[in-house]
Amino acid sequence: MLLCIITLLIILLIIILLVMLIKYPLLIPTFGHGSTSLIVCPYTTLASNLFGGLCIYYCSFIQRKILLIVFSIYHIADDFNIKNNFYKYSFASLFHLAWLKNPLISKCYLTLVHTPKHYLTIYKRKLRVWQQLFLGIGSSLLAIPFLNANLDNILNKKLGELWYVAPIIAHIIVNSYYNKIINATSVIY
Repeated sequence: MLLCIITLLIILLIIILLVMLIKYPLLIPTFGHGSTSLIVCPYTTLASNLFGGLCIYYCSFIQRKILLIVFSIYHIADDFNIKNNFYKYSFASLFHLAWLKNPLISKCYLTLVHTPKHYLTIYKRKLRVWQQLFLGIGSSLLAIPFLNANLDNILNKKLGELWYVAPIIAHIIVNSYYNKIINATSVIY
């Protein structure tokens, strides 16, 4: 039920953003969901972003693309309720193949399924929920003026194409690390 409400709110946000004619309206809700880890794992998040940024800076375009796809498959596989790892990662790989053939599928999935699931998980864990929601949604909204000012193009020129692979990989690493800690502590109690 809550996932439906969050999805409807994101759809409403997309409609509002489309009316405003902003750059990348379908991805805006997704941008900030990775920033929520700053609330629960600030040092790990900052360190992984710094380390990831340094590593990605020295990667070629092809290497960045490969890293993005591999890490994304690993991360998105957790969205599917499949216990067998072979099937889970195979399905995620096929799903990514569809994304590569039609990028609109990835944008819709990330905005309408993955991001709401992320916020729903935050809600279920009941750990600094409002701070995480505020930071995640606030970061997404803050991206609007930066994108409209073509900051993404400036960063592409300074850091190279696909520079944003660094924060995406950092989000995936921190999210995986945090989930393992939460799952380990819930087993203990």
